[in-house]
Amino acid sequence: MKNVILVSALLICSKFAVLSQNVDEKLVSIQGKWVLDDRKNVTIQRIIEAHSLSKEEIYNRALNFFAYHYIDENIKIVNNDKSQGLVVARGVFDNLNNSCRGWHVIKIEVKDGKAKVLVTLTEYQYPKNISTDGVFNTWAHSRVSEEVPINPKGGKYVYWGNAFYSFFTKATSLVDSFEIAVKEGNISKEIESSDW
Repeated sequence: MKNVILVSALLICSKFAVLSQNVDEKLVSIQGKWVLDDRKNVTIQRIIEAHSLSKEEIYNRALNFFAYHYIDENIKIVNNDKSQGLVVARGVFDNLNNSCRGWHVIKIEVKDGKAKVLVTLTEYQYPKNISTDGVFNTWAHSRVSEEVPINPKGGKYVYWGNAFYSFFTKATSLVDSFEIAVKEGNISKEIESSDW
């Protein structure tokens, strides 16, 4: 009986070691691609050059981006100032890791010929309790800065490491999509410029 327990414990430990190594590899692959702001929020920034476009054209493409990219209630524009060339929105990515959600802020500043986009990863929301019918009835919140890898002493290394990696990759994909929207528009150039 002791041998069965010992073998089971070794198998569990080796499985955890493999999962931890997988998370280590993921986190190393994105190291240096994000920075911490003054409040220890993770921020991804990109300057997008679009020399042939005016401030107004880029601003309109930025607004259209939200209409095309966020097709549900997962985004809310909280500041929209055309004269300043500024759009700020708060959104959430679903399904980061086992129903964990990731709240983020998108700040877009535009000028003639360029735009700056910042995506700030602020908070996780994750299921705390599940009702008897399998529905999450209570949600807990945790700041990104409180968990792995920002806080190396944070608990559940594999869970939060995977959540962070997923959060980062979704935010990077969002920035990539925004860059395409600025440079090429939100729909086909041919369709957008057709006579009507």
